[in-house]
Amino acid sequence: MKKIRQFKEKLKNNIVLRILRVIVYVIVALLLLVIIVQKFSNNSISVGGFRIFTVVSGSMVPEYNIGDILLSKKTEAENIEIGDNVTYLGKTASLKDIIITHKVIKKDNRNGDYYFVTKGVANAIADPEISYDQIYGKVVYKTAILSIFGKLMNNRFVYFFTFMIIALIVSIEIISSVFSAGDEDDGRK
Repeated sequence: MKKIRQFKEKLKNNIVLRILRVIVYVIVALLLLVIIVQKFSNNSISVGGFRIFTVVSGSMVPEYNIGDILLSKKTEAENIEIGDNVTYLGKTASLKDIIITHKVIKKDNRNGDYYFVTKGVANAIADPEISYDQIYGKVVYKTAILSIFGKLMNNRFVYFFTFMIIALIVSIEIISSVFSAGDEDDGRK
């Protein structure tokens, strides 16, 4: 029991481990915050003009696969070019209220208003024309690490395993705090 306490003391006093622990906590907290904001706002809120989206169909294969996580940035209409991938909110027919990421195949400026035609890489036909105000942003980055994490989280077993690991870590932290508080009380008597 004494060796365990000595080992715990060494770990507790190791500055590198403490810094790594704080970094991991901050990253997890920020990731959870972004996911919660995006989920509950239906992607209507951006952070610094950026939004995160998850690919849910195969319309952009092989460029993007199902489960890939994309980062879109609000971009002026003049800076969106043919060949760029944009994320937009569908407003017509079967695309109504669906968030779509497709490649721009046509751009038109009518009386100062911009209109675009997009198409999925794997699709045979183009989407209906959209206006600039429907566009959330131009895809600027596909996050490989978050994409892998997102795909893993879509697996039920991995999701529950991860949840159990996190619950175990939190439980150990709580139990450790309770026992260390008890040890301090014993030392005062």
